Amino acid sequence: MFRYLKCLASSLLLVSAYAVAEEYTAVSDPGPHEVRLERSYFVPMRDGARLSTDLYIPEGLDRPLGTVLERTPYNKNSDDTGIVSRAKFFASHGFVYAAQDKRGKYESEGEYLTTANDIEDGDDTIDWIAKQPWSNGKVGQMGCSYPGFTTMMSAQSLNPHLAAIIPQSAAMATGSMADRYSLLWRRGGTVSLSMAAWHASAGSKIYYRPPPGLTREAFLEIVDDFDPIPSNYNMSSFADPAVVQKFREAYFTLPVRDILAGFDAPPNDFVLLNEKPHYDEFFAELGYMGDNARVDVPALHINSWHDYGVAETLIHFNFFRENALSEEARENQYVIIGPTQHCATETVSEQTTVGELDVGDARFDFYGTYLRWYDRWLNGNKDALEGMPHVQYYNIGANEWRSADQWPLPNTRYTTFYLDSEGSANSRWGDGRLERDTDHSGSESDSYVHDPSTPFTTYRATTGQDTDVWFGGSRDRREIETRNDVLIFDTEPLEETLNVTGPMKAVIYLSSSAVDTDLDLTLVDVFPDGRAMGVYQGTLRVRYREGLDREVLMEPGKIYPVEVDMNATSNTFLPGHRIRLEVASARFPNHDRNLGTGGDNFTEREGVVARNTVYHSESYPSQLILPIVARKPN
Repeated sequence: MFRYLKCLASSLLLVSAYAVAEEYTAVSDPGPHEVRLERSYFVPMRDGARLSTDLYIPEGLDRPLGTVLERTPYNKNSDDTGIVSRAKFFASHGFVYAAQDKRGKYESEGEYLTTANDIEDGDDTIDWIAKQPWSNGKVGQMGCSYPGFTTMMSAQSLNPHLAAIIPQSAAMATGSMADRYSLLWRRGGTVSLSMAAWHASAGSKIYYRPPPGLTREAFLEIVDDFDPIPSNYNMSSFADPAVVQKFREAYFTLPVRDILAGFDAPPNDFVLLNEKPHYDEFFAELGYMGDNARVDVPALHINSWHDYGVAETLIHFNFFRENALSEEARENQYVIIGPTQHCATETVSEQTTVGELDVGDARFDFYGTYLRWYDRWLNGNKDALEGMPHVQYYNIGANEWRSADQWPLPNTRYTTFYLDSEGSANSRWGDGRLERDTDHSGSESDSYVHDPSTPFTTYRATTGQDTDVWFGGSRDRREIETRNDVLIFDTEPLEETLNVTGPMKAVIYLSSSAVDTDLDLTLVDVFPDGRAMGVYQGTLRVRYREGLDREVLMEPGKIYPVEVDMNATSNTFLPGHRIRLEVASARFPNHDRNLGTGGDNFTEREGVVARNTVYHSESYPSQLILPIVARKPN
């Protein structure tokens, strides 16, 4: 680790003892017990559907055991997402591991609807586990991304046997809790085009299942010859560059609802989930967490700074800490944020690279921590978590693990950087500036043209790499910053280190020739050698500027203050570096283009060119607000 920057930490920011352990536990490290696999128990749900569940059981233990549950839509029998490796790891260390196909997926019965039924099905599965003779009545649940969603859903069941959870990359806040609809496919009121590819593969509603009512014993006789997976696109298809290129081309399809028309895609929920307004009651009925959610379980929240839902993970941490029903649950909320990308938290190493950014020695004993977590809550070892900080996070730039007892951090100063220019902030060759004072000495505005037929893109044409901060990690954005439909605002080279750690936002005073447009903002760390490395982004469809529960179109030419949630980060900007803000009206193909008509972007075919103007005068002070953590007193 780069200890030379350790002095930047606040006196309350301590390098975690857990993070600097001399030994690290990997998922491949076997425990002391041999593992027995018992395939395909058909666990009954309250409506009669049976969900296929594999049990990994440690040999040689003659006492009731705690169980770790993972509920997945990604095939419990495949290790593509690491579920088999995790199951063997935990079982070899003395826990039963239950791996379950979600309702309507692979071997499980019932009708699949994306994210539906998970509160009830989780509740019923946990009850079934607690009744088994090998169970001690305590269940933990974990999983990353979709399995993280199912974990958060089970938490809302208030099942008394659910003793602890580890939700990983499980962003699912909605409603006024965060004033956001944060699921991946509807961020900031937009539609995620990448979810078309996901639905064409992992979102399939069709599988070849065992005959209804078939007993487990009869199924085990045919299991080696049984393949539930249709021949359509599956997760492994996306290792094929030709398939990836085909989807990139399809993303230009209008209307957006027809993106999958040229594919041999199985029946899926892509259209169903995107044809409704994102504030539709349909989504509330699926169980996404809101202000009225009821939870009461200790949780170890896991995410990374280059994952799409890291801000929501920190919101969940605080929500559980403040609203859990029992004091025990409220006092036992923890969060760990690494530097990596989606569901790659545990991949940190002695030399960790995130996209194209070297972030140093980011090792952390994740799996050792997971074992201690479940030893505490499933085995009753009250000393297992002794000394563990409630908040642990990796600071990129300083390249070290830090810790605190709360989020946002103590000694945080929310500092305003004002946009300014001479009127030509377009592209990285423009004259845009970020200033600490309000003396707007230049032009009062900058304009750019958003043409939905040639939108600002996150793809580098020369390499095909995605510069989006969680798809691509931190990559050099200089190539895409040569376009005139992006405004660039820079500070002067910094004279001292600046630790930006916490939630971020921007307020942009905007007018448009169209009745609707998007604001896509990116925070960038510009290195002395010119590299422009993405830190994090914020997106808002401007019709939702008054709240994500309503649509209010713009009056062409009228100036509006638009607040954009820039999510959260922990990034130290070093001396000689510059802080950069990109302002654009597209992040294509990560989400759909705003056609500017004010109509339904999902079903419309024609768009209008929008001339957008960003104001930065005394009357309209567009600004970026960053959480600066005060340096340690001398």
